[in-house]
Formats: sequence, C-alpha cells, structure tokens
Amino acid sequence: MMAPNSVGLLLGSYYFTTFRRHVSIGAANLPGTASQHWNGLVIFIAFILLVATTLTKDLAVEFIGELGILICMIMFASPLSTMKVVIETKSADSIPLPFTIACVINCVLWSVVGVLDMNDFNIYFPNLAGLAAGSAQLVLKGLYGNRKSRQLPV
Repeated sequence: MMAPNSVGLLLGSYYFTTFRRHVSIGAANLPGTASQHWNGLVIFIAFILLVATTLTKDLAVEFIGELGILICMIMFASPLSTMKVVIETKSADSIPLPFTIACVINCVLWSVVGVLDMNDFNIYFPNLAGLAAGSAQLVLKGLYGNRKSRQLPV
C-alpha cells in the first residue's frame, strides 16, 4: 500500500513542480492563482499532519481515508466544471482527453476490483462516480470535439 502511494506522491510532486514552473503568473484559466494553489497545498498538508498527530490512529485513518475519497471524486469530476461552456460554445476543447481516458480506465479497473474482489464501498463507489463523470466527458468530447468555439455574447 505504501509503495504505490509513494510513487503517486513523487509523480504528483513532479507534476505540481512542473506546473508551477510553467504556469504564467496571471493565468486566467485557473480557479485562482498559482500562489493560491501553493498556499492551499501547504494548508492541506498541515491539516493532515494535525489530524494524524492529534486523533487516535483509527479515527485519523478513517478521517484521512474519507477525505481522500472526497478529493478523488472531486478530481474525477473537475473537468465537468466546464460542461456549461462546452455546451454553449459547442467546443470540448477545455476537456483534456488524455486525463479523461486515464480516469475512465482507472475507474473501470478499480470499480471491478472494488466490486468483485474487495466488495468495498469505499473503493467501488468513488470509482463508479468517477466512471460516470469520465463517461460524460467522453460523450461531450465525442459530440463537440475540439471545434473552434463560438464566442459567447459578452
């Protein structure tokens, strides 16, 4: 359990560092600035460390696990935040296809393992929700593709 999560932590850290290096200071496509993302990460890590050191082990494990499930579901559904714009502009350019495909494959595999092998709601439920979100994104990508978007009236 520790090794796969360590690899994920290292790859996530590399991605975040690369993102910070290449994102422009006033990037308009982010929900907030790059420094707000950094500050949020630091606060989140501090909160997790506080929970891990102040609660009993069983309670901390349960709380951090449920928080992880929530964050996972938000991550899977995050590209859907542009759904309204995709439909209005008739362009799915804002939906990242590689991320969507990776999420769908990941969710299919973990859903199967969660249902058939582990019979664990905490494994299969967020992944079935992620599969639904990923499928919706693929449908939008299939319907609208990366067409040149129609400008919305200002």
